[in-house]
Amino acid sequence: MNSRLILIDGMPGSGKSTTGLAIHEQLNNLNIANVFYHELDDHHPLRIYDRQFTSFSIVEEAEWFIAKVEQLFTDFVNNPIHRHQITIVESSTFQNTIGFAYNMQMSEDRIMDLTYSIQNILSALNPELIYVYQDNVEKHLRWICDLRGPEFTQGRCGLYTDDDFVEAGKFWTKNQGFIFPIVQNWDIPKLILRNKEYKWNEYKLQIFDFLKLADSK
Repeated sequence: MNSRLILIDGMPGSGKSTTGLAIHEQLNNLNIANVFYHELDDHHPLRIYDRQFTSFSIVEEAEWFIAKVEQLFTDFVNNPIHRHQITIVESSTFQNTIGFAYNMQMSEDRIMDLTYSIQNILSALNPELIYVYQDNVEKHLRWICDLRGPEFTQGRCGLYTDDDFVEAGKFWTKNQGFIFPIVQNWDIPKLILRNKEYKWNEYKLQIFDFLKLADSK
């Protein structure tokens, strides 16, 4: 089997986990060896566990983060397991790495250096990208929080008041605005889902068609 890496990304609550699980289950149905790394998995191979950060405007913190990320992604690609099955990874490329660096005020030049480095490292696994884009970020946050309830809304996202949703909408709109041109310019097979009407049954069909899962053996 040729190496195949499926990346799923987008802002928090955009449907990445739902997408990853659907792909994982479809591959299992087709008896295709695969592994799905959910962003909250314990012992995630691309997550940093050994340091907390203050701000990437502090050069030492930024450079430590960059070196650590490059090492994690290199080790990930070099792990033989990812050469013999399909690998599905949620959030680790953009939301939890490039987007995190942007939120932590890393300089845009260094973010782009890191972006190109990650893209070059991942190229060994023939990456494909599914990116969920939100046309109205604040509306989406209100919808997903209403759907998932207080544990997600308050416990994970820290949203309590109407003003919180307004500010979160502005914050993640800015983040997505920075990330999206990078997504568009990455020259790999990609599917961009403009999630406006939450038609996940239709989106799932688009995803399977993009990945050609129905024809896989």
